[in-house]
Amino acid sequence: MTALQHVNILVDDLDAAIHFYADVVGLPQKPAPPLRFPTAFFSIGSSQELHINQAPDLRPERAHFCLRVDDFNAVFRRALSTGCIDVTTWGPMRRLPTGVMQLFIRDPSGNLVEVACDADQPVDAELFDLVLSEIGTFDTGNVGNHK
Repeated sequence: MTALQHVNILVDDLDAAIHFYADVVGLPQKPAPPLRFPTAFFSIGSSQELHINQAPDLRPERAHFCLRVDDFNAVFRRALSTGCIDVTTWGPMRRLPTGVMQLFIRDPSGNLVEVACDADQPVDAELFDLVLSEIGTFDTGNVGNHK
């Protein structure tokens, strides 16, 4: 094995998903081949992709994929403004022992996405206050131990 080439997720509304992944997360959309259902492809770095298909299916609660972003502060603020931050499934935004930041958001169809950044990326301290004041408190007793 050499690399993970793509992740495929299912959505209920392709237009809402395109807006979310392009405008909130900041992924560049790329051409997609014609398929039997509505689809959109996004680039992740130079060799990885996110494939989105509009199709009915069940959405898992905790399953997710992680995107390491170049500007954690900007993604956080866009996510906060759209109300898609999830603090109940895996817990609140936090800095892991490795120094990497971790935040979970949900797309319009309920797919869970972890957002992370490199350990040395500056993150505004006020983001922690915004999580508590804008989103509310959380029950750490019910949070999984995910790293």
